[in-house]
Amino acid sequence: MIKAVVFDMGGVIFRLNVPQCLNRFKTEAGFEDIEDFINIYQQQGFIGEFEAGKIDEDQFYAAALSHSRPGTTRETIHDCFCSLLDGTNEDAVELIRSLRGKYKLYLLSNNNPISLQLLGEVLAEQGLPIDETFEKKFCSFQLKTQKPGKEIYLKALEGIGCDPSEILFIDDSPANLKTAQELGIQTLQYFQDLDIRKSFNF
Repeated sequence: MIKAVVFDMGGVIFRLNVPQCLNRFKTEAGFEDIEDFINIYQQQGFIGEFEAGKIDEDQFYAAALSHSRPGTTRETIHDCFCSLLDGTNEDAVELIRSLRGKYKLYLLSNNNPISLQLLGEVLAEQGLPIDETFEKKFCSFQLKTQKPGKEIYLKALEGIGCDPSEILFIDDSPANLKTAQELGIQTLQYFQDLDIRKSFNF
């Protein structure tokens, strides 16, 4: 019996477009070694530190600008960084809409304040205010721990308060799902362009 459904953000609710993001950083900011930092599942270097809550937003921008051509602005860095998130997966959004009020919904995401704000804006436009749609948000930058490490899952389990077997976790990363499974959480792997509603019996 599922009582709670936990969603990853990037790669599930949001489509990820790594090539677009890398290209924009190179062409618009002159950030030539951006591949060393952007990864489809877990970011590296100072971007990884930003998502782990080890540096704040100002430090993130300062680090990004130090890799960019002179004259690059914070606004350019912001726009390039946000281009990693390339709109929503509509089937995932419709699933959230269908489950709202029937199950307790949560977010569990390797995330940062910039992306979380963008998610809030996009979901609000679609009639799903983030604080009304999700009971709680378990974000790496706030909890200072990341998937696939077990600590963030244990904090989520404590915050949700259900038995692990009563929780369904939806993520696109096999490594993230593996950790959840080891803790007894039910899982569903999301693939882009998969109609997830057909995989979820509710």
